Amino acid sequence: MPNKDPITVVGILATIMLGAGGAMLYLNPTPQPPPVQTPVGFTSPFKAPPPTRVTPEPAKEAAPVSPTVSALSAPALTPDELAKLTPSERSHYDAIRQSLQKVLQQVQTLEQENTHLQQTLKQGDETNQVLDAEINKLRPTPAP
Repeated sequence: MPNKDPITVVGILATIMLGAGGAMLYLNPTPQPPPVQTPVGFTSPFKAPPPTRVTPEPAKEAAPVSPTVSALSAPALTPDELAKLTPSERSHYDAIRQSLQKVLQQVQTLEQENTHLQQTLKQGDETNQVLDAEINKLRPTPAP
């Protein structure tokens, strides 16, 4: 059996690999559904988790709810639960509550800024439409 030139073997393998890669570029992959995201609720790290339900509830049609500061509130421990905490747990709880309050204030500030920016955009769009109408009036009409 005659010896094959290594350059020829590498060239053939490269051609095969490039051809396969090119074919893969033109094949449409099956679309994947987006991953389902579960909402995260605020819970106290010191409370026991709520019991899980075994029976499924019937599906209800709910109106879309935008997260607002009134919907988001810091969880509060009862006085009995606070009394059970050690001093280090109490300071940790207070620090977490303060941090959460700051975040909730930031959310409220961002929502207000977002509302203001949406109003500004709406006014800008209206102004732009008025200016476009004026420009169209000033343009000469094409002669037949």
